[in-house]
Amino acid sequence: MPNIELPVLLKDGEIVENTYQLLADDLVVPQGDVLLTVEQLDLLGQVSGKKALLVTVDSSPETTELPLSELDTIFIEFAGFNDGRGYSFAALLRRQGFKGELRAVGDIFKDVLNYLKRSGFDSFVIKEGKDIHEAASGLNDFKAPYQQSTAVPLAHYQTGSIV
Repeated sequence: MPNIELPVLLKDGEIVENTYQLLADDLVVPQGDVLLTVEQLDLLGQVSGKKALLVTVDSSPETTELPLSELDTIFIEFAGFNDGRGYSFAALLRRQGFKGELRAVGDIFKDVLNYLKRSGFDSFVIKEGKDIHEAASGLNDFKAPYQQSTAVPLAHYQTGSIV
C-alpha cells in the first residue's frame, strides 16, 4: 500500500495535504474522506466524505468493473518505474468516462510528472525521500507537445498556433 499521508502535488503545481484515510484492519469506516481497495468496494456506501479507490495492477480497470460514477478520486499505483500500466489505466478510465480526480501514487518522481499529466492525471504523491518542490518543476518540462494526449486533444502542429 502506498504512503498516502505524504503531501499531494496538483497538476497546476500547488501542494496540498492529503485528506483521504485508509481503513483500519477492523474495516470500520472512519468519518471523512476514505480510500478503499477493490476488495473493500462493498463498504463504499458507508463512506461519509469523498470516496476514493486504489487501483493496482491486480485490480486493473481492464478486468474489473468499477463504480466510476460513485467515486471522487481514483489512486493508481505505480509499483516501479519500469511498469507503465498505470498510464494505460488512466487513459482507459478517462475513455470509460471517469471525470473525477486521478492521483498517481507509488514510484512517482520529477522525470515522469509531465507524462503522467499528459495521460490524464490530476495529482501526484511524490515518492518518499524525493523533494516535492523540486519535482513540481517537472510538470512544465515540455510546453508544446507534439503528440495528442488526454491533456492536449490537439497537438501544437494541429492547432496552427505558434508557441
